[in-house]
Parts: sequence; structure tokens; C-alpha cells
Amino acid sequence: MASSLILKHIRAHSINLVLTFDGRGVSGHSNHTAIYKAVSYLASIGNIPDDCSLLSLLTIGVLRKYLFFLELPISWLLPSDLCCVIGSKGYIQAKRAMLCHRTQLLWFRYLYIWFSRYMIINTFQVIDQGPKNLKIY
Repeated sequence: MASSLILKHIRAHSINLVLTFDGRGVSGHSNHTAIYKAVSYLASIGNIPDDCSLLSLLTIGVLRKYLFFLELPISWLLPSDLCCVIGSKGYIQAKRAMLCHRTQLLWFRYLYIWFSRYMIINTFQVIDQGPKNLKIY
């Protein structure tokens, strides 16, 4: 079900890049892992349009997760297909967005906002796409 909705949006909006969680879902959240499974399923059966790339966010350990900007050299040195670093304006915008969800802000989410490297640094790996749909006539 999720995979068909994702594919519908990719096609309807001519999306050429999908960023999703990896199989560990960063925090192991079931919604995160379900989205990854749906996207990887589409990739494995070759249902993604040729001009669309799929990347998954790399889950890191809890120690690295809370090193904030000190994690930057580690992220640059370790292999990934894409490393995104957000500037101060982007960080402020992300922080404001998190603070809009007051009902979701438990004590550990405040730690996340202030110390998580995911607020400023994200590394991604390409999701391998299987053979494209072959039409047999």
C-alpha cells in the first residue's frame, strides 16, 4: 500500500530524487522502517522511473548522533554517497519547525534539537535499483 502511494506521487509530480530512512529507521521507529521497505521494494522490482534516484539516510550510533557539529569530520571521512551539511539559517529553520510540534516535544526531543548531528549533518547511501521493468511483447 505505501509503495503504491509513493510511486503514484513520484510519477504525478515528476520527482527525480527520493530521500528516505534506511532499514534501521534512524531511531527504529516503525513508520521510518515501513517507508524504507516500501521504497526499497519499488527499487527491487524496477518500478522507479529511470530519472529518479533513491537515497537512504544512514543511521549512526547514539554516541555519534549527539556529537552535533563535532561529528562533521567523521561524516566526511566515512564512506557515503551524499553528505549534506546545513548552514545556520537552515538549522534555525529546522529548530523552529521542531518547536511547532509542542505536543511531540518530550525531554529527549529537546536534546535532539540542541545536540543531534541530524539537525545539521546527514549522510545518505544510494538504494540500488533492480532491473527496470522489461516489456515483453
